Amino acid sequence: MKKKFNVIQVGLGPMGRIIANLLLTRKNINLIGVNDIDPKLIGKKLSELPEIDYETDITIDSDLEKFLDKKKIDLAVIATSSLLKKVAPLINKIVKFGCNVISICEELSYPYQDHPELSKELDKLAKSKNVTIVGTGINPGYLMDLLPIIITAPCQKVSSIRVTRMMNSAKRRVSFQKKIGTGLSVDQFHKKISSKEITGHVGLTQSIQMIVAALGIDYDDIVELPPKEIVTEIEFTTSYGEKVPKDYVCGLQSKAFAKKGEKEIIILDFVAYAGDHEEYDSIEIEGTPNLHQKIIGGVHGDLGTSAMVANLIPIVIQAKAGLLTMKDIPIPRNTENIWKK
Repeated sequence: MKKKFNVIQVGLGPMGRIIANLLLTRKNINLIGVNDIDPKLIGKKLSELPEIDYETDITIDSDLEKFLDKKKIDLAVIATSSLLKKVAPLINKIVKFGCNVISICEELSYPYQDHPELSKELDKLAKSKNVTIVGTGINPGYLMDLLPIIITAPCQKVSSIRVTRMMNSAKRRVSFQKKIGTGLSVDQFHKKISSKEITGHVGLTQSIQMIVAALGIDYDDIVELPPKEIVTEIEFTTSYGEKVPKDYVCGLQSKAFAKKGEKEIIILDFVAYAGDHEEYDSIEIEGTPNLHQKIIGGVHGDLGTSAMVANLIPIVIQAKAGLLTMKDIPIPRNTENIWKK
């Protein structure tokens, strides 16, 4: 008889709901329970949420330890915060029960340089419990770090890497559109970016850190530029019904690069705005030979992130113990037909 992977999920924000919906469809995954601290959600059936398309008896609960005590859980998915310091206490609690962790926390995708002590603590704890902790997502976690790393394999020499993600944000969830400043005046955009009320894209620095670590690239500095607003040329209405006047913000550009001397050797360019423009994910490698890979139409971020989480569950459970990154685990792939051993 085929055995399913027993999984719980922590966090039911907009992205968390998309992940939970996918987990419910996977025949090889048994979603045991979901945890959230939002009083408006506690006690509700998961299937009552409008984003959940599948009938289930799972009830949203605020008591995480109740799920961990209930039976042997193979893995917990954490979909709460982008900030590692906020997510780390949850990871600690879960790992102490001997449970593997996958999180979409962007800072967890490559935490060693920005959070060295915390990374050591998490790695030590995971090894002591013989479990694995991994941060993932479509970006960071795949398109702008792992994929360029893999594409360098047939290169005799690599001089520089440029990755561009060009997105039509109007196709994304409302929370993402607001996160990148859609509908703000230019003044409001700069104030909210400065106060960190909106963050734009999080993870470019971590993606560069992963690339240079994986390839052993020598560099002097990593620079992440402040997000730059992109403004409308004509008035338009958002997918959620809000009118955006001409010369107001419809998205942003985030850019980061690693420098060696005066040369930018790793360049990551993230562009997301509402408009009728080409969407793509592009990786250009200057080397021997030069390589250029372009995903026409791009990868939908929400669908891609939820798929990365679901597909990693069997891989992470079987990976070596410790705090790992996407470059450290076996090759990610679709695992909907992989069952528990």
